Amino acid sequence: MKKPAVDLSKFRRLAILMPNWLGDAVMAEPSIRAICGAAPSLELSLFGRASAISMLEGHPAISSFTAIDDQGILGPLASGRALRAAGADAVLLLRGSFRSGLGAAISRVRPRIGFARDARRALLTHPITPPARDRPSPTVDFYATLVESAFGITVQDRLPRLVTTPSEREAASRLLADIAGPIVGFVPGGSKLEKRWPMDRFVDLADRLGSDAETVVLLGGPDERDLLSELEANARNGSGPRVIDLASRGLGLDSLRGVIERCSAVVTNDTGPRHLAVALGIPTIALFGPTDHRWTTLRGARERILIGEPFLPEEQVADRYPKMCRVDRIPVGDVLHAVKTTLHEPRDAESVSSTT
Repeated sequence: MKKPAVDLSKFRRLAILMPNWLGDAVMAEPSIRAICGAAPSLELSLFGRASAISMLEGHPAISSFTAIDDQGILGPLASGRALRAAGADAVLLLRGSFRSGLGAAISRVRPRIGFARDARRALLTHPITPPARDRPSPTVDFYATLVESAFGITVQDRLPRLVTTPSEREAASRLLADIAGPIVGFVPGGSKLEKRWPMDRFVDLADRLGSDAETVVLLGGPDERDLLSELEANARNGSGPRVIDLASRGLGLDSLRGVIERCSAVVTNDTGPRHLAVALGIPTIALFGPTDHRWTTLRGARERILIGEPFLPEEQVADRYPKMCRVDRIPVGDVLHAVKTTLHEPRDAESVSSTT
């Protein structure tokens, strides 16, 4: 390990500007945990979107959470003021935008550490040259590279690990009060339509699960309520397990992790709850279309990955072949086999990470 750019022992409180997306925030967790291990007396404060940073609540390494929004003309000014008000004496930018660099610079907190990207080198006191990302590589490694280069520490364990809070477990118990197990979670939504396995495939999958699951719960956000409601309606007359739309019961960020923790397995598109399931140690079946799974590989996860084009040559990237790698090319039979195999594994089975 080469000489660090910044000596952690000199600081009392480190502010961390977190990535905007929930999945990216989860993938930053191993680096946060490594910082805590290297400097256990250092106070770590997370700043970022409430929907992302709230998914790390209860983490023993994190002292405080502050929701910020740097969008709009005055966004960087607001985030800079929040950083200054928090009394941080160093800022680590896991967020990679120019706006985040501007907000950090406005705070006048020094040092300001981050990757020198998006034309923000001059805004940082300790710009770190980012690794090339012309080939797919795990985002969890991207954050680890920044932390290792900045602080001279090693991010050894790169599997995200989260815990639920008592309030989340209580909220989940209320939502699942009349629901019998085994429970399989379905996450049929996603930020982009092309990443969504077709709804009728989820319906078919639920029907064909038979007695392997007592209940299927549908997980999603407020903007996916119509999708979940339609899926529940179409599956209601099937011969498979009971299918319940939890969004209609009030599923939210305050209960999402608690519900996922109660699942025997989760079938999910490439979206945020996938990362939550993995980080909570829940067996996961992840479906990938025209987004290369190697960008978000989580080594050591209890996860089976199914991809639209399993025979794509290694040197090619799925993102560049959207038609060839359509997510709807994943057959129901393959997903069904993955779910059944997962459900029948011993609970103490070794971690599984495979690609079909």
